[in-house]
Amino acid sequence: MKVLGIEISGREVRIIALEKKDEIITNYTAKYKPISLEDDETSNNVVLFKNTLFSVFDNFAPDEIVIKYRNPKGKGVHAPSPISFKIEGLIQIYTQANISFVNPSTLAAYYKKNKVSLEPDYSYQNEALKIAYYFINK
Repeated sequence: MKVLGIEISGREVRIIALEKKDEIITNYTAKYKPISLEDDETSNNVVLFKNTLFSVFDNFAPDEIVIKYRNPKGKGVHAPSPISFKIEGLIQIYTQANISFVNPSTLAAYYKKNKVSLEPDYSYQNEALKIAYYFINK
């Protein structure tokens, strides 16, 4: 099974790609860097962002794409940006893999009892790794 864990942080999509074969989990993300949606008011930029994102997804060929659920009613520092909802909507129209959401409280409960046995290549991939690792082991 191949899983992409996705963290949407502001205008950035941070991805980690994990594969599980015979109970062995490997990180096959390689030298991937975050993808940013720069000017979301220009439709050409949004289309370019979507095409770039989908090309990355196609290259990874995942069975499942997992996104951390963001509470639309969050307030203050916990309020998600409107841009992140636009990005989430673009991800959801990708049809080559199943798209799932995981609740932050579910992740917190899982990681009280479990540890991630992998290290991300870059520190900005920590949350995406937790999302993918949880899903591939559930």
